[in-house]
Amino acid sequence: MRLVELAALMQRTEGVEITSYLVADPRRAKSDGVRVSHAGGLISWTMGSTDSGFLNRALGFGTMSDATGAVLDRLERRFAAVGRPPRIAVAQGPTPRSALRLLERSGYVPEAGTEEHIYCYDRRELPRVRPVEGLTMERVGPQHAAEYAKIAFASFTDRGPWFRGILEALVRRRGHGRSLSAYLGRVDGVGAATGMLFDVRPVAGLGNGSVLPKFRGRGIQTAMIAHRMRAGWERGLRIFVGQTQNPASANNLEDLGWRLLYTEVDWVRAS
Repeated sequence: MRLVELAALMQRTEGVEITSYLVADPRRAKSDGVRVSHAGGLISWTMGSTDSGFLNRALGFGTMSDATGAVLDRLERRFAAVGRPPRIAVAQGPTPRSALRLLERSGYVPEAGTEEHIYCYDRRELPRVRPVEGLTMERVGPQHAAEYAKIAFASFTDRGPWFRGILEALVRRRGHGRSLSAYLGRVDGVGAATGMLFDVRPVAGLGNGSVLPKFRGRGIQTAMIAHRMRAGWERGLRIFVGQTQNPASANNLEDLGWRLLYTEVDWVRAS
């Protein structure tokens, strides 16, 4: 598979994950002004209640979609309609040079500080992981949604209190379906870690990995990653994707044999 094709699968999976969060609670999504579009072959979101660039951007220009002036114009009009500046997350490396030249000619530049590292695992066998003493991992559903959200939010407080409610709604509504699996790690029966597996065939997306501070340094996150990989493998999934800005998380992935596929950077109009 060519790198650009693999990147398109990665970005498609990322798009499904982010959309899942944004529309987890339909009432909240409506009040927050969430809009999701697949126009032009790529995916884009806008959210009226926040200026966060992460939640007001597009994915897939030149990978999931053709890189043409018509696609770019359509995307820009979509953002303009909701009063947002256009923002495009670009897979640096896989995206064709012709797509980058078009963005440059249209006044776009990479924005420093927006780098997301996209990791891939596509080896022929699963990694081996040492067991963590006292750790058990279980798939959870609606009855544990509040507990899951509380533990996960401790690692994502920078996203604001709304994110805890989104996590709870997502697990409560979809935690026992095929497309999403939520896992809770317990140490001696005490909730300690979380993680999600998104089934976006042929790719399995790993997200929302967290460990409470007092349990860190024991290899729990590595075990949680491996557990979700095993669950995906049993479903026949052989390509895994994860993204991070955190060096510690990147090290956990690399220790399990994951490879850095590319770095995703937001391109914005030069001021």
